This record gives sequence, structure tokens and C-alpha cells, in this order.
Amino acid sequence: MLRIAKTVVVIVGLSIAFLGLLAGGLYLIPPFIRGGEIDLLRATAGASFAALGVGLGLPLAWQGLNSLRGLPSRLFRPWPARVLAAVFVVALILGQVVLALDLLPALTFPPFYVLGAVLPPLFFLTFVGRSLAEGDIRWRDVVLQLASGAFLATFGAFGLEAVFGLLSMAIVFTLAALTPGGAAWFQELSAHLQNPRWFQSPENSYDLLLSPPILIALGLIVLVIVPLTEEMFKSLGVVIMSYRRPSKARAFLWGLAGGAGFALAEGLFSGALSLEDWGGLAILRVGAAAMHCLGGGLMGLGWHYLFATRRPWRLLGAYAASVSLHSLWNAAAFGMIVVSFSIVSSAADEVGLALGSLVTLALTAFLSLLAFLAILLIFYLTRWLQAQMPSATSVQTITRD
Repeated sequence: MLRIAKTVVVIVGLSIAFLGLLAGGLYLIPPFIRGGEIDLLRATAGASFAALGVGLGLPLAWQGLNSLRGLPSRLFRPWPARVLAAVFVVALILGQVVLALDLLPALTFPPFYVLGAVLPPLFFLTFVGRSLAEGDIRWRDVVLQLASGAFLATFGAFGLEAVFGLLSMAIVFTLAALTPGGAAWFQELSAHLQNPRWFQSPENSYDLLLSPPILIALGLIVLVIVPLTEEMFKSLGVVIMSYRRPSKARAFLWGLAGGAGFALAEGLFSGALSLEDWGGLAILRVGAAAMHCLGGGLMGLGWHYLFATRRPWRLLGAYAASVSLHSLWNAAAFGMIVVSFSIVSSAADEVGLALGSLVTLALTAFLSLLAFLAILLIFYLTRWLQAQMPSATSVQTITRD
């Protein structure tokens, strides 16, 4: 049975790499065939698909193949985290220069975009992995957890979010239709949806998004459904590999790796939505990566205590903590989006502009505080686990997986 699972890992890894290259090619090749130019959004999307597919698919297949051959995995000893931090800063600066000076961005910007998206979660994974180096943690385990977070968790979470999101929208809209004036709002909305030219005005789109039924539905999805589902799935790899009975340090790193994989996939594709503000979003993604990594690590610890004691209370506590942090982060980010829409829709109102700017500044400060808290907790938990680990002399020799 275990051999079949390893074979499946090899096939899945190769399939992911192939599909990543295929998706990247579908974005990049058609403009050449039609004789047109590749726009920046298409180039970054193609590079993101290729980077995610090849960057995780091939290592996954390689580790599965080595496991089939009975070859042991090397100890997880990545580059120092400060090296990744330095590369991130350089990539951020050079990427901004390319965008500002318009230096053939469709060709030169995608590598910097990919680095800006993948390095923050890898920084936290590298720091924790090197700090817990005495815990006999292998590259194979880390690659499997990264792939689980990037693929299993994202597909599982997004699928469940779509189901519950549609259900919540149906409930909210039904309740809105039963309120006074709700039927008239739906009739007006139906008329607007049948007129494509109505959406050509940004103010109309903003007014629709800021209408109470839409805001309530989106708020329910962003603040409740998304945190509950994503924190449930990010540590799925720890559950799958629970037969290994991981120690606290290993379970924490496994869970954090799952969160890093999730943040890596999310960062590659969410950042392409607003390339004009790429630099600021890339910095903001550092905090989001820390939030995802911390949530995955907490859930990893929670699963460890469940496996060891058969009592669910610490797992439920870890889940509540990770969901709460995620919900607070989403609330601040969602609030910034709503405020930006309000500012645009009332561009001529100087008081509204000033108030919106102050609220945006306050929400940015709150996000920064949450990011600092998440980073601080990752460092604290890592040092706490490091202090409980046995000395290097008691680490076992390399064994075959």
C-alpha cells in the first residue's frame, strides 16, 4: 500500500509540473501565434503557473522516486533565512525599477514578481527549519507538506469556499428580498445586469459593491467562511502523515510548511490582480505569509497533541486561534478595499477623502501590528520548541523512509 502511495506521488508530481508548463504556455504562446504582444498581466500569470507547477511538481516527483528506490532523504538544511531576505529586497527594488522605467516589463518583470511572491513564506520556513535542525527533519517531509499546502489545501479550501459562499449569498439575498424595499432593489439590479454599458461607469460598479446585501454577503464569506475553511485544510498534510507520530517540533514545522505552501500559491496569483501597486502588495504579503505560516504551525501543534493524548481541546484551541488571526487579517484587508471603493465613488467630497485616508492609514497600521504579532509568535514558538529538543548528540542516524 505504501509503495502504491509513493508511485501516486511520483505521478502527481510529474502531472503538476506538466500542467504548470502547459498553463504557462497557454498564457504566453497565443500572442506569438496571433502576432500580438504579451501584456504584463498575461506574462505574470503564465510565469506564476510555470513556477508553481515546476517549482513544486518536480521536487515532489523526485522525492517520491527516491523513496521508491529506497534512498534516504537528506536532512533539511536550507540556506540561511537572511539570504532569502536579502534576495527578496533586491527583487523588490529591481522589480519596481522595471515597472517605473517601463523596461520591457512583460519580459523582465515576471522573475521579480515570482521571487516577491515565493520568498516571504520560504523565509519563515527556512528560519524555523534551521532553528529546529536537531529534530531530524528531512527534505522529503518538507516537500510533501509544501505540496500539500499549495495544492491539496488550496483546492479543498477554495472548493468548500465556493459552495458555502454561494449558499451564504443565496441566504443573504433571500432575506434582503423579504425586507422593505428589497424587491425593488432586486428589480433595479436585474435591469442593470441586463445593460452591459451600465458597468462601464466605475461609480455604478462601486455603488453595486457597496450596497448592503452585497457587502453583507462578501463580509460573511471573507470574515467567516474563508478563515474557517482555509485553517482547516492548511495542515492536511500533517494528518496524512500522522502515522509517523511526529514530535512537537516536527509537527510544528510540518504544519508551518503546509501554511507556507498555501501562502506561496496564494501570493503567486493574488498579487497579479493589482500590478500597479505591486511593491506595496508584495510587502503586505510578508505579513500574510506570516499569518498563514503561523496558522499552519499552530494547527500542526494541535494535531500533535491530539495524536499524543487523544484529547481534542488543544487542537480546538489552536484552530480557534488561527481562525481568529486570519479573520482579523481579512477584516482589515477587506475594510481597506471597501474604503478605497468609497473614496473613488465620492472623489469630489474632500471630507470623505480625508476621512477615507485616515481610515486606510489606521487599517494599514492594524495590519502591520497583526503581521508583527504573527512574526513574533513564530519566533517565540520556534525558540520554545528548540529549548525542548534533545541535544545534537542524541539525534538518530539517517534511516530510510
